[in-house]
Amino acid sequence: MIRPDSGPPKRARPPHLARSVRKERGLPAKSHAFHLVATVFTCGLWGLLVWLPLWIFRMVFRRKIVTRYYYD
Repeated sequence: MIRPDSGPPKRARPPHLARSVRKERGLPAKSHAFHLVATVFTCGLWGLLVWLPLWIFRMVFRRKIVTRYYYD
């Protein structure tokens, strides 16, 4: 038996966004000044053996930004 006062069914409210958190994954960027000074003091060896491979690695594997949403 249907009650006459029931009316249309009520919709559930969408969840309320409490906050969102952004994080970056991957290697952090290092100070260019440190790498430049280390390259000068090691006569270019630091630049060839450390700085250049790190730069190439960062060009191939970009940092990923991840966003996570938290609801009430």
